[in-house]
Amino acid sequence: MATRAIVPPVRPRALDGSVKRLEEAFRRIPVAAVIRRGEELPRALASQVPAIFFLRAPAFHLGPLVWAVQAKHKMAFVHIDLIAGLGKDRAGVTFLAREIGVNGIITSHSGLVAAARAERVIAIQRLLLYDDMALPSALSALEHARPDIVEVLPGVIYPLVVDQIRARLPLPIIVGGFVTEPGHRDAAMGRGALAISTSTSALWP
Repeated sequence: MATRAIVPPVRPRALDGSVKRLEEAFRRIPVAAVIRRGEELPRALASQVPAIFFLRAPAFHLGPLVWAVQAKHKMAFVHIDLIAGLGKDRAGVTFLAREIGVNGIITSHSGLVAAARAERVIAIQRLLLYDDMALPSALSALEHARPDIVEVLPGVIYPLVVDQIRARLPLPIIVGGFVTEPGHRDAAMGRGALAISTSTSALWP
């Protein structure tokens, strides 16, 4: 990921990593920009999105990328499961929280939610549904972990499962994965999603 043009001079000192701040921001602009390549970041920084989700960045590039986001008064989240060169464990969460200063982590692993809470960063747990058979066990894992926010993927399945999720988990929900058109966004928001996450820049206001 290229970073030369977007590196701020210093890491921001005081950051508000509260769920309340994120929820309030999403009520104004209910979109998180998903970034897979460095060249996508300037467009996201120039947009009004309040949060940026980093996927697949090398660990040694994360600092400047995260700080560039925070310098724009946006919140930076890192999908720890997908970051090259970073342990998918408690030590990895500690590194992201203390050395990089992320606002939160994204993970599919329930065990990392507790680590994020211990480090006082927001925990977004992904609920990736391949079929209806996976839903009961996935909900049980979420009930045990109690993340701050659930991200449901793929987005097209969300209207079909939202009632079952909400019956067991009164948690804020972000909808992501294949959210590529305004209709996908509107369907998710119409069923009570807090926000969408998308790499489709046309949906970044």
